[in-house]
Amino acid sequence: RMRFGAITDIGMRRKINEDSYCIHNEEIFPYAVVADGMGGHQAGEIASRMAVDMIEDYLNKNLNEALDYVEAGETIRQSFISANSIIYNYAKNHYKVMGMGTTATLAMIYQNKIITANVGDSRAYKVSNTDIQQLTRDHSYVQELVMRGEISPEMAKHHPKKNYITRAMGAEDTVKVDISIKPYNGETLVLCSDGL
Repeated sequence: RMRFGAITDIGMRRKINEDSYCIHNEEIFPYAVVADGMGGHQAGEIASRMAVDMIEDYLNKNLNEALDYVEAGETIRQSFISANSIIYNYAKNHYKVMGMGTTATLAMIYQNKIITANVGDSRAYKVSNTDIQQLTRDHSYVQELVMRGEISPEMAKHHPKKNYITRAMGAEDTVKVDISIKPYNGETLVLCSDGL
């Protein structure tokens, strides 16, 4: 089994911690999920918890059918799509949480590969003895500006719209999920919300 650790902190400015996570420490499909919610009246807290729970529930029911890392990646993508639909419909039918959403990032080790999935700006990193490599790409306004060459990565850190995300779970009836598959050689994986 892999060694996992997790911590969440409300920080200095908020009254509610809108982050959620789960750790699935199984021998064949070890993974972790981090979600960072958004929306008023505790809606972000609800959205992030729903995302984590729905992704975990979907994977518990469907992941064992994956024969290789490509199929595992597709099952993970479908888990995000399913969770998105549930969150979207819940928000649509509950006035107090209308407009809620969340980021979601997952990292799994399977067949000597790191499979990552993400929506929003929560990140996954691979940490070796010599290097830290970001595995996911932020779905954010400033990341779009950086990719178009309009601002530098350094300018993005201090941009007034650095917290504007362009994709979120539950924001629309469908969501595009980024899946990445990279070699795994025993590195440490770190998943975090943008608060880190």
